[in-house]
Amino acid sequence: MKSSNFKNYLLLIRLPNLFTLPSNILLGFILVSTFTLTLTSVTQILVLVTISILLYCVGLVLNDLFDYEIDKKERPNRPLASGKISRKVAIVLVIILTTIALILSLLISVTTFSISVLLLAIIFGYDKYLKNTKAGPFTIAAARVTNVILGTTANINSIENFPQNILLMFVLTITFVYVSLIGFLSRYEVQGFSENIKSYLIPVIISGIVSSIVIFNLIGFFKYESLFVLALFSFIMARTIYRIHNKDSTGIQQTIQQMILSIIVLDSTFLTGIAGLDVGLPVLILLAPLLILARKM
Repeated sequence: MKSSNFKNYLLLIRLPNLFTLPSNILLGFILVSTFTLTLTSVTQILVLVTISILLYCVGLVLNDLFDYEIDKKERPNRPLASGKISRKVAIVLVIILTTIALILSLLISVTTFSISVLLLAIIFGYDKYLKNTKAGPFTIAAARVTNVILGTTANINSIENFPQNILLMFVLTITFVYVSLIGFLSRYEVQGFSENIKSYLIPVIISGIVSSIVIFNLIGFFKYESLFVLALFSFIMARTIYRIHNKDSTGIQQTIQQMILSIIVLDSTFLTGIAGLDVGLPVLILLAPLLILARKM
C-alpha cells in the first residue's frame, strides 16, 4: 500500500484520538481488580485495548459513511468525500473490524462480548440517528463510559464490597459529565459560545468535576498522590476556559482537541488515586504521540 493511501486510512480513523482509549480500559480494569504485572493480566488488557480501538475505528468509519453527502459539500478533503477511499472499501473495513473485535471479545468472556455489542449499538445509534440531536453529546458520553466498563469485564465478578461500587459509579459519572461537555462544546465550532455558557456553565461543570475529586480524596477513596495529577488537569482546564473566549472556529477546535487530550489526564488522576503514581504517571506518556500526531494530522 502506498504511503499516501495509508495516510488516508489514518485520517479516516482519526489516529491521534485512538490514544485516549487505552487509559479508559486500564482504568476499568484496575477499578475492579488489583493490578499485577502477570502474563494473564497484561494479555487481558492488551486484548481489551485492541477491542476498544477496533470498535472506535468502526464508529469513525461509519460516521464518514453516514455523512458522505454532507462531507462532499462541507468537508471535501475527508478520505471518503474526496474519493481517496471508496465507500465499498469502507463498508468492508467496518465488517472486518467489527468481526475481529467481537471474536476477540469472546476470548475474554461472554460479559465482554455483551458489552462490546452494547458499545457497537451505541456507536451505530450515535452515527446514524443521534449525532445531530440534543441526545448526541450524551450518547457519545455513554459510549465513552461503556468503554471504561469494557475494561472491567475481565474481572467484573471481583467487585465484592460497597466502596468499590461507589468508586466505580463515581468514576463513570465524572467521565460521563466530562465527555458530555466535550460533545456539547463541539456543537459551537462555528457560531461560538453565548455569554451564559462562557461565564457560568463551563466553569461550573469543570469546577464541579475538580471539587468532587478533591472531596473523594479527603474522604479516603483516593490516594493523595492523585492531587498532583489533578493539579495538571486543573491547569489545562483553566487554560481551556480562558481560550473559550476566542470565538473563531480554529480556537474552538483547538479547545476541543485539548479537552479530548485531557481524557488521558483525567484517567491518570483516577489511576493514581486507585493504584498510585507508579501506575498513573506512565499513562501520561500517551500524551506524547497524541500531541505529535494531532499537529501533523
